[in-house]
Amino acid sequence: MMGLTPRQADCLRVIRERLAQSGVPPTYDEMCLQLGIASKSGVHRLVDALVERGHLRRIPNHARGLALAGEFSAKAEAGLARLEKRTGATRAELIRRAVEEFVARESAAWGSSA
Repeated sequence: MMGLTPRQADCLRVIRERLAQSGVPPTYDEMCLQLGIASKSGVHRLVDALVERGHLRRIPNHARGLALAGEFSAKAEAGLARLEKRTGATRAELIRRAVEEFVARESAAWGSSA
């Protein structure tokens, strides 16, 4: 991940705080107010830069479709913790198995090899 400008760091802080508080990112209007930016296009440029630098990811077809990159949802985290406890497998092993199973199902569904 690349370094951030002070403005980008402020934007990321606002998004992180809102996600921690309510589980959903702020709207562009809310970010404008909190960051003191006059237009949504300015916030859009900041968000684009954060996505480009690997700090955020977009969730297509969702309102407020932003998430912190590299972080699972609380539901996924809880599920992984339960599976780790139940199976004794590590987080990395559980993720590897899930990906292998997904690839196997997709390959079978499409009649191709991985």
